[in-house]
Amino acid sequence: MSNKTDSIIDIAPFLRELQQLTNAERAIAHQNYHKSSREHWGISVPECDQLVRAFSKELTDTKLLDLAKALWDTNLFDPMVCAAKILTLPRLKASPEMWKTIRYFLKQVDGWALEDGLAHAAWKCILANECLLDELEEWTQHPNFWMRRAALVYTLPFAKPGRNPERMLQWASGYATDSEWFIQKAIGWWLRVLGAHNPERVSLFLNAHWNKLKGVARKESTRKLSVEWQTRILQFQVSNNS
Repeated sequence: MSNKTDSIIDIAPFLRELQQLTNAERAIAHQNYHKSSREHWGISVPECDQLVRAFSKELTDTKLLDLAKALWDTNLFDPMVCAAKILTLPRLKASPEMWKTIRYFLKQVDGWALEDGLAHAAWKCILANECLLDELEEWTQHPNFWMRRAALVYTLPFAKPGRNPERMLQWASGYATDSEWFIQKAIGWWLRVLGAHNPERVSLFLNAHWNKLKGVARKESTRKLSVEWQTRILQFQVSNNS
């Protein structure tokens, strides 16, 4: 995919309106919070969402993808947030081009906000074509931990009722010894969603991997379980380690 998308669509009008929303104080706070090296303008997510929806009314689906790519290529945080918002617009349906765009965007992801901003678009694509899970399985071995994390975050719908979670639980098992905090947090997040309707399966996973998991994964995966299930899990660990 070429980076030279600015010749396809003029993003200047969008950037002008977006930059008018700049909040310098909030920009500093956002940049510090995200530990980001990119320039921040301090624009809230609802403001980005509102502007994206306003501009989208006059553009075809093809032009919307062009706009998203061009905004992403600015390498500026707030336009990149808007690029992700474009892909999540309900009118944009899952397509090979959308998935290609998501993969391209992921190459520049260096923080949870941008990665998670792409999640709803990724969910659309993966649920429309579950063969993409083969590609995500390859991500689980990627040297970039943001790609490894995306394999779990982008398959969260499979932690919900009516879908088979076992393939992703196998990936999470492989992540159990990963020391990266964001990976451990993602394991806990995935298990927390699964535990809302299948606490027994979460208990089995934790019983098998408890000693390998970091505290953040343990805490996140159990914090919304019933007291009964939390007690069962702790009792198993006590008896298993005695």
